[in-house]
Amino acid sequence: MPAVVSRRSAAASTRRSLAAGLAALALISGSVFADVAPAEAAPKSCSAKMSISQPRQYSNTWVKVSKVGSKAKVETVAHYKTTKTKKRATASTQGKASLKYYISGASPNRAVKITVTAKKGKKTWKCSTSFKPRRK
Repeated sequence: MPAVVSRRSAAASTRRSLAAGLAALALISGSVFADVAPAEAAPKSCSAKMSISQPRQYSNTWVKVSKVGSKAKVETVAHYKTTKTKKRATASTQGKASLKYYISGASPNRAVKITVTAKKGKKTWKCSTSFKPRRK
């Protein structure tokens, strides 16, 4: 008979522990989860690539952006060694945009990171790419 009693008390103890844990979770969940942003506000991923990944100095290359919303406002920022250059465009109805960058005398063999942000309403898409200028 003692074995049956110990099994019952173990099951009751487990149920009490589980109930206490759930109660604690319910108490803290109000403050923890209330500050979380809605899922629709989280940035989505887009796609960006360069038309020429190693362009020569004093030439052009294009940032080709895709997988953003139809007619989304697209902004790219090229992070050069000493400066930043912004370009803006509106995506097509297919969610694509192409932005032209003139390379000028950018430092050869030094990667230039390009960050892309596209917005439409409450939705935001973010991605990046890079290129490495070559000597003229």
